[in-house]
Amino acid sequence: MPPYLRNIVGAYLSNRSIKYIGRDGLTHMRTVNCGVPQGSVLGPILWNLAYDAVLDVSLPYGVHIVCYADDTVVMAEENTFDNTLRLAEIGVASVVTKIHELGLRVAPHKTEAIWFHKLPRRLEPPSSSIRVDEFDVQVGKYLKYLGLILDSRWGFEEHFERLVPRIQNFAGAMHALLPNIRGPQEGVRRVYAEVVRSMALYGAPVWSERLSSVKRLRAKLNSVQRKMAIRVVRGYRTISFEAATVLARFPPLDILAAMDARVYAETRTICASDREGLQPEGLRKRAHRQALIEWRLRLEEERNARQRAVGAILPNLEAWLARKRGNITFRLTQVLTGHGCFGEYLFRIGREVTPRCHHCGGDQDTAQHTLEDCPAWESERRVLINNVGGDLSPPAVIAAMLAKDRAWKAAASFCETVMLKKEAAERDLERANPARRRKRRGHDSN
Repeated sequence: MPPYLRNIVGAYLSNRSIKYIGRDGLTHMRTVNCGVPQGSVLGPILWNLAYDAVLDVSLPYGVHIVCYADDTVVMAEENTFDNTLRLAEIGVASVVTKIHELGLRVAPHKTEAIWFHKLPRRLEPPSSSIRVDEFDVQVGKYLKYLGLILDSRWGFEEHFERLVPRIQNFAGAMHALLPNIRGPQEGVRRVYAEVVRSMALYGAPVWSERLSSVKRLRAKLNSVQRKMAIRVVRGYRTISFEAATVLARFPPLDILAAMDARVYAETRTICASDREGLQPEGLRKRAHRQALIEWRLRLEEERNARQRAVGAILPNLEAWLARKRGNITFRLTQVLTGHGCFGEYLFRIGREVTPRCHHCGGDQDTAQHTLEDCPAWESERRVLINNVGGDLSPPAVIAAMLAKDRAWKAAASFCETVMLKKEAAERDLERANPARRRKRRGHDSN
């Protein structure tokens, strides 16, 4: 496999001439007396005109060059490490010579080298270096190129090792901006989630296949996506990945990465074949439909579908994802997930000594008991039934909320009114008997 050498060059053209073919078809010569300010409109064009000579340099067989602005990659391929190293040095020498002829110089402290291979670690060659101009550049295990961290085995473990902390820092910064109570509504929260999506999926067509096949890499991304999805839906930190993402309408990042890779591959195929095909927008819509099918199949797995929030939304998944009405609130999320001020949940996390309902004496104070059975909330329930109908099963309530704006408002109002009263009653019980309180507050605080 080829070693990739990245040379970042900097400086400007001075007292040089640019040869070009004008609109009249004749060759013209212009003298360049000074550089172009960074960010100018003409900057990229003049740079391409000047640097084009580097792309045309004569290279030995097996050596290739790729440029992105002033980021230059020299690639060499041979059958052994030593032969590849020598071939790479020959190619680099040719490129550096041409760079010098343009009045530019190679920045050695920004130059990196790597050898791609599939050898076991025990068969890797000893540490080595490659000659670049007058400097020796170490052949390393990693190389950062255009924002991606490439490793010698093309495994992308190091890329995710560095990416995940960056996203975690961003999600942590959102903690103060997106509190569960008050703070911006769902639309603003989803904008922040899109920032996480953009950060995570940068370069996805390159590494998506690896992400799909390696469980530990998916787990790393899922952990930060779950935290951001919980911020969107104002949920308790105990909410599962599947429940948080489906409530937040935030498909798993590995599915989104595969979608981006599919669009990229199909676009390249159409361009390479020079044939008519779907426009980019059409390709993306088709890939998006496929991604939703994959997500639905994952949510329909028994361990996921039996979760309260997932089971409620799954029959109306497409309508939920496309909805234009309603906002997810802190207390609506509690009722939809079952993670909130319910005796069963508080008992499970060690905040209660019993799962019984303090309002009616029922054996299990669950979200569904609160929604459908507890006589303490009969008056609030009548208002809810008048707007959503007599079936208060979670899927039926979700279907009604999606169908009618007044049903959404009625459900949100029921959750807000009842959960506020339950929270007030819980605080009164704790004040009356502090011994009821357990130390495991970290489980449900946010």
